[in-house]
Amino acid sequence: MTGAISIPPTRTLRRLRGRRRKRFAALALLAAAGLAGCGGGGPSGATAAGAHTFTDLVAGLPTSLDETATPSPASASILPSWSSELVRPAPAAPGPDARLPPDGAVVPYLATSWQRSSDGSYTFELRRGVHGATGDLFTASDVKWSLDRALARSPVAPFLFALAHIDVADPVTILSSHRVRINVSAPSPFTLSVLASYDAGIYDSALYRAHAGARDPWAQQWGATHSASFGAYWVTAFVPRRELDLEANPGFWRRPYYTRVVIRLEASSAGRLAAVLAGSATHTSGLNWSDFATGLENAAADGVRLAIGQTGPAVVAWHLDVASGPLANPLVREAINLGINRGELADPIDAGYDRATVLTIPAAFGARQPTSFDPVQSRSLLRAAGYPNGITLKLYTNDAELGGGGSSLLNSLTDDMTQIGVTLQITEVDDTDQLLALEQSPGVQSSIDTDTPLLGGAGFLLEQDANTTLDPVSRAAEQHYGSASLQALLDQLTDSPGGSPTQTLISQAAAAIDSETPTINLVAIPVQNVTRADVTGYAAYTQPVIYYEHLHPTG
Repeated sequence: MTGAISIPPTRTLRRLRGRRRKRFAALALLAAAGLAGCGGGGPSGATAAGAHTFTDLVAGLPTSLDETATPSPASASILPSWSSELVRPAPAAPGPDARLPPDGAVVPYLATSWQRSSDGSYTFELRRGVHGATGDLFTASDVKWSLDRALARSPVAPFLFALAHIDVADPVTILSSHRVRINVSAPSPFTLSVLASYDAGIYDSALYRAHAGARDPWAQQWGATHSASFGAYWVTAFVPRRELDLEANPGFWRRPYYTRVVIRLEASSAGRLAAVLAGSATHTSGLNWSDFATGLENAAADGVRLAIGQTGPAVVAWHLDVASGPLANPLVREAINLGINRGELADPIDAGYDRATVLTIPAAFGARQPTSFDPVQSRSLLRAAGYPNGITLKLYTNDAELGGGGSSLLNSLTDDMTQIGVTLQITEVDDTDQLLALEQSPGVQSSIDTDTPLLGGAGFLLEQDANTTLDPVSRAAEQHYGSASLQALLDQLTDSPGGSPTQTLISQAAAAIDSETPTINLVAIPVQNVTRADVTGYAAYTQPVIYYEHLHPTG
């Protein structure tokens, strides 16, 4: 299947951002003095007194550094590393059984504190004495300009702001030079989570305005290849699809251990592993599982640590069109769900490092996953649904969406389905974009891909996938799934105050979806962490990211 297909902007949410010149010159000289002679080498990357380099090898680099560009897996994982938001997501202790925080769990960043009003608005006290790499002082005007820019140009921000009930006509009120109020139309449990997204990043508005023009009022062209935030790092060099270099921002409020970060594209999994083992790189991830196993054999002797940083919340999921045919019958969907041996699926997908995921809310958000494999009951349900001779289903997928073990997974799934009387007719499409577009086409009976939450916790995941009113091309809309009672729960959830009332609504909405089984979750995807053993400071997040400023030697 080939040919260009247009993808609506909302669907890309799943994809899978004179005195001043003198000040800048002084800071640039300071940075140059601190970074002279930087380069790779050695586990910690130390090259000169007080200067340390972190080299991260990645399988993909974004083509644009501007969050208003079309989202991609590379931009979602890399751009947040040095973006600067009012708040950031709260971390979880890393490990294969990491439990991610709930919606609204954030920590201070450009804002030092905040207070929620009865109407749901938030007043933020901004960090003082912070400068961008050019020397521009961070003030409330940067917050207002940046969020106005996000609303005007970002393909993701309007959806996020709508979920957070941020007033798009008047999102920010400047109360003083270092105090702002984020205005909302109603309370929402998702406001803080949205403000922690790099799509709500705060930029050096003076520098952006200096590179804007009549045809590019928000300086998107300049922002595609430059960075001007108030975070720990700024971009010193960017060669798309090759390398991205960061240096410590001398105007940041603390000095990170790594004063230089080199993010380099290396498509070869074996090549990335060899570089970390040899000490010429500090970190990598996303290895082939055979390479991961090889690394485990040599890691200790070479001063490297290979581990699973988290399992999920991304899951490989089978999406069913419930509009017509046998899949319109919930008994058939439950029969399919019970007929899958998820334990056998683990090895072909991710070498057994993944976790069986049955429920709408994956285990990474604290939901205990029940054992769900009963082929005898499965066949009984198909008979009760009126299909004693079984059914035939069309299934579309793409190998890249299945963690690299696509063929083995599909073979195992085909065997499971054959045993309960379900015949699969599988079509593997060319790439992820083709699959995304195809899933929106009428008559696509089912598809398998990877679902990844954008941010926040379990509540955000439910709204992202199932709220067809908020997002008319949501996952549920594609599957023609929904009900008035479910929509009422989701609407109440978006307006809930947080805490136990919100958790109750999350549980009720999740139970309603689980009972209907429009999506069959298969396994949660593990996130590798391959690093020099003397480096610590990594954490688990809903959207896996490395905040380089937190990394430092052990001990």
